[in-house]
Amino acid sequence: MNRRLLVAFASIFFFGCSSKVDFTVAPKPPAYTETSELIISEISTAINTDANAGGVRNHYVELYNGTSETLDLSQYAIGYQATFDEGTLSDWSFPTDATYLKLSSALEPGKCYVIASTQADPAFVPGNITWGTSSTSSSDASSPLQLSGNSGIALLKKDAGGTYILGNDTYKIIDVFGSPNVARITSSGSSSSRNNFIWPTAGESDTRNRTFWRKKTVHDPSPDWSLTMGTTADNSQWTLSDDRAWDYSNVGLPTR
Repeated sequence: MNRRLLVAFASIFFFGCSSKVDFTVAPKPPAYTETSELIISEISTAINTDANAGGVRNHYVELYNGTSETLDLSQYAIGYQATFDEGTLSDWSFPTDATYLKLSSALEPGKCYVIASTQADPAFVPGNITWGTSSTSSSDASSPLQLSGNSGIALLKKDAGGTYILGNDTYKIIDVFGSPNVARITSSGSSSSRNNFIWPTAGESDTRNRTFWRKKTVHDPSPDWSLTMGTTADNSQWTLSDDRAWDYSNVGLPTR
C-alpha cells in the first residue's frame, strides 16, 4: 500500500510540475524622446544664389512626433511668411492658400514628416510632400519654400478659439521658426538685399546658409521665437551647422 501511494504521489508531482514556467518579460515599446505635441524639428536655409549650393535649393521643414500617440496631421498646417527689412514688425498673416499648406495623413510616434521645396533634390531631401514655388526669379523670393534665413515658418493646429482662418478652418500657432514680429539684423554678402535681413540664432549672426536641428532637450512647441532662438549656443533651442556646410544626413530621422 505504501509503495502504491508513493508511486501515485510521484506521478502527481511530476505531471503537476512539468509545465514550463515562462519568466520572459514582455519587451517594452521603443522609448522616444517625449514631446507634448508635434514640433518643428529641423530646417534648412540657403541663399538662393549661393554658389556653394550648386544651383540646388534644398530647403525643407521637418516635423517630429515625440508623443506616444499617432497624430492626425489633418489637424495641422504649415504657414509661411517672408520678411523684407530689418525693423518692420507685424503679426503673422496667411491671407491666401499660397501662404499655407494644410497637412494630411497620420504620423506615428517617433516619426518625422518632411515638407520639401519643389526645388529640393530628393537625393538629399527625401520629402513626404513638396510645397512651394518652382520659380527661380528674384521677384518670387517671398514665395514658399524659399528659406533664406529670413522667412518665418509657423506650425498651426486647428482650434476653435484660434485667430487664424485657413480656408474654412480656424487655427492657432503652436510652434515657429522665425517670426515677422521679432526684429532681424542686417548682414552682408548677398546681392539680394532681402537676403541680408536675418534672425540671429544661438549667438550666430549669419544664419542664411545653415541646417538647424531642434535640441533633444526641447519637449514642447513654442510660438515665441524671441525665446526659442536664444542668444547663445547654450540657451537656444537650436543647434546649427557651420556656415555653408549643410548637413542632410538626418533628414526624416529624429534628431533626438
